[in-house]
Amino acid sequence: MATKFLASVRNRAEALTALDNGADIIDVKEPDAGALGAADTQSLADILAAVAGRKPVSAVAGTLSMAPESLASAVAARRHADFVKVGLSTPDAVQLGNALERLAAHAGATRLIAVLFADEGVDPGLLDRIAAAGFAGVMLDTARKDGRRLIDHAPLSTLSAFVDAARRLDLFCGLAGALEAPDVPRLLPLRADYLGFRGALTDGGRGDGISAARVAGIAALVHPQAGPVAPGPVDRVFIRDFVHDMEIGAYGFERGRRQRVRFSIEAEVPRRAAGGGGMADIYSYDLMMDAVRAIVARGHIDLVETIAEELAATILADSRVTGVTVRVEKLDLGPAAAGIEIRREAGDSCCGAASN
Repeated sequence: MATKFLASVRNRAEALTALDNGADIIDVKEPDAGALGAADTQSLADILAAVAGRKPVSAVAGTLSMAPESLASAVAARRHADFVKVGLSTPDAVQLGNALERLAAHAGATRLIAVLFADEGVDPGLLDRIAAAGFAGVMLDTARKDGRRLIDHAPLSTLSAFVDAARRLDLFCGLAGALEAPDVPRLLPLRADYLGFRGALTDGGRGDGISAARVAGIAALVHPQAGPVAPGPVDRVFIRDFVHDMEIGAYGFERGRRQRVRFSIEAEVPRRAAGGGGMADIYSYDLMMDAVRAIVARGHIDLVETIAEELAATILADSRVTGVTVRVEKLDLGPAAAGIEIRREAGDSCCGAASN
């Protein structure tokens, strides 16, 4: 299932702007009241009437800073929304357990989404308790809206593990937290069920009203559509001399130790025949660095050829890229560098070689 676009709105007018410009889920909240500021029930009723079932509507109920009974009442008052979001922000394990037990009674009638906060640390074991309490989904956000984004608090490898854990538990999964337009192509490969936005939809900040152009711009990134390729110029997007320590090598002496590995990647991206060259048409070098980091985070790999082939396949999985050159060099073997360089094109069958 393709990743969806959640737009947080505070009133009927914003809801219609989001609806008309490509949002897939309308999320009702009060942005001035923090990450999970709840809008009043009248605003929710107005938005539900305006959306009229055309898209799912989620509503923020509050956080565990509220007493369990108060939180349960807030959930019940928003039961007409398709989803109700509850923030599980608390250092008190007893309070958390009591709240989950109390909210479990509402899980049958209301599709509850548990919101966790990356800037407060993520306990993977908590997802099991959330699923056991009958929640429909889980979302990772940021509690402090201080300009730091979700990926400033959690590397992509952590976010990928979070999404995978949610999927194994059959939990609807979302990512949010001061996300900006350039974050979208980096997060789409994680295949979360949705990405959530507020500040990026405004011209001045999360407290301002949302802009139709900003909403449409994010929608184009979340739902990219490849345009026609011009027969002429090809741009080359590259990273060079990106050095990482990692565990690599087929020899016994190379196991259990880290070596410096240098990565250089060049992607060939034909220019689109039409359009204004917006961000949706741009292939970012961030994606190359993310692909390298994902491989490094995976642990020991025997062959540089395996790494090169996997990087090439990852880069070519993006429909904007028609060719890629990958160089992987081990820097600690004796000569200045030893490794491999490969070139692959879209449609090639990438496979590993057999050396070390």
